[in-house]
Order: sequence, then C-alpha cells, then structure tokens
Amino acid sequence: MLDAHCHISFKKFNSDREEVIARAASVGISMVDSAVSVYTALRSLELSSIYDNIYTSIGVHPYRAPSVPRDIIEGIKKIASGGDIVAVGEIGLDYHLKHKSEKQESVFREFLSLALELSLPAVIHCRDAEKEAFEILLELDVEKALFHCYSGSISLAERILEGGYSISLATNLCYSKHHRKLAESLPLKSIILETDSPYLSPVKQIKRNEPAFIEESVKVIEEIKGEDNKKIKKSTKRNTGRFYAI
Repeated sequence: MLDAHCHISFKKFNSDREEVIARAASVGISMVDSAVSVYTALRSLELSSIYDNIYTSIGVHPYRAPSVPRDIIEGIKKIASGGDIVAVGEIGLDYHLKHKSEKQESVFREFLSLALELSLPAVIHCRDAEKEAFEILLELDVEKALFHCYSGSISLAERILEGGYSISLATNLCYSKHHRKLAESLPLKSIILETDSPYLSPVKQIKRNEPAFIEESVKVIEEIKGEDNKKIKKSTKRNTGRFYAI
C-alpha cells in the first residue's frame, strides 16, 4: 500500500523513526512524507534517499503562511526545484481557527504557481475552506491536486472529482461518521488513503499515528464497500501511485 500523506520527518518520530519506517515496510507500506519547512524538507529528502519506501512532498502549511519569512519561502522553492520531490504541499487555506488572511491566500497561490512551473501535483490542506481552495484551483487552471484529509461536503467532493482533482481520506475515517459517509459516497476507483501521521490515530489506545495504521482504514472501507481486502489495497495504491506518478 501507499500512505498518501504523513509527516515521518516530524520530531514526534525522533525517538523511534527507524522502527516506524520498518514496521510500515514489513507490511508492504510506502509513504509520501509531507515536509512543511526547510528543516523538515531537508530531513525528508535525506530519509527518501535512504529508504525505498519514502517519497517527499514539500510546502508550507497554511498555519505558518501568515508569518513565514520571505527567505523561508524562497528556500522551500529552491529545494523543490531540485527535482527530488513528488509534489508541492502541503499548502492551502485553513479558516478553522480564524487563520484567514490575505497572506495565507497569497502564499497558497505562490506555491500553486510553483507546482505549475515544476509540472508537479499540489497537495491541498483546506480545513473549513474547501470551496475557496477549489475555486482558486479552477481559477489558476491547476491540473492536478489532492485535497488531503478531506472533510468537506459530499456534494463538493463530487464537484472536485468532476473537476479532475483527487480526494484522500485519513484514518479519522475509523471513528468519524462524516468520513464514513464520504467513503460510502466515493467510488473505490477514486479513493486515496492517508494517515496524516503523527496525527489522527485510528487506535484510541495509541495517541501517535503511524503509516502502518493505514491498514485500519482498509478494514473500514472493506466493511462499507463490501469489497475484498486485497482489492481495496490494490485499488487505493493504484489511485495514489497514479496521482504522484510513482
């Protein structure tokens, strides 16, 4: 399988990162690590050069966008232009905790332009801003984008897919009624799975999420769709690989 979005480069994995990566590899799971700063970008690229089951995506999280220095943005762009990444992101908009600002949108647009310049897909964070992010993608004629950890409406999800974009469901699928409904409404050929590790653990007894836990989402999809476990793994891996061209 392929975990479409995680943060294995984050410090929460510093104490046992090798073991976490090995656990994923032992059950055939590869992952796309999403770096959100120069520091995590360099660490992620180092990890992807060592481990065959890690790929790197680079961006600036919208929480950071309003206060991010200009030289940090330029540093991220320089790294992204190096040719060793599979996507630009995560980037986007987040209006959940009154983070809405002109700077956030301008940084989002800047990185979408970079994705277009590098002919790379964009990985979008859009908490409580799904419609706004979708409209910007259409306005800029962005060809390939993934709405990661999608939590918007079913009707907008349908419009996103009709627009040629992709949606990934995180491991909160395992306990969220809304995300289960999303999974039920989406055709299997369109479902991409992610963990968003170290966040959104599907296992209540374990606070930190990790790529190996994507297996829990597969079990839920199996229950919802009534499809064979192997078929779900094959389909979601194919969908993710097609998006990232890996």
